[in-house]
Amino acid sequence: MEGNKIRKLRSSKGISLNKLSEITGISKSYLSLLERGIQKNPSLEIMQKLALSLDVDPEVLFRSDTFNSDHEGAIPSKKIVKLQVEFSEEDVQMGKYDRVKELLDIISNKNAK
Repeated sequence: MEGNKIRKLRSSKGISLNKLSEITGISKSYLSLLERGIQKNPSLEIMQKLALSLDVDPEVLFRSDTFNSDHEGAIPSKKIVKLQVEFSEEDVQMGKYDRVKELLDIISNKNAK
């Protein structure tokens, strides 16, 4: 288990070390040891408490490929977003179609990189 992952998850959720200690019932000093990689083998009970408190699947804390620090929380490296857009005749006449199409093109180009 990589302790830095716990720190990144905690920080991305805006939870202080003190607050995580309160939520989980795990001492602040033990959590600090985990985050700094000094304590490396927490019990499954502690891992479950951390996962529940950080709102992630417990396996996320064990796997090294599930956390992307550029995004909130634990997510896959590529995220698929389904988008449904509906337009009325009024919307098309107001030029909204062109603006939405431009936005979709920007998103598509960004994801292609």
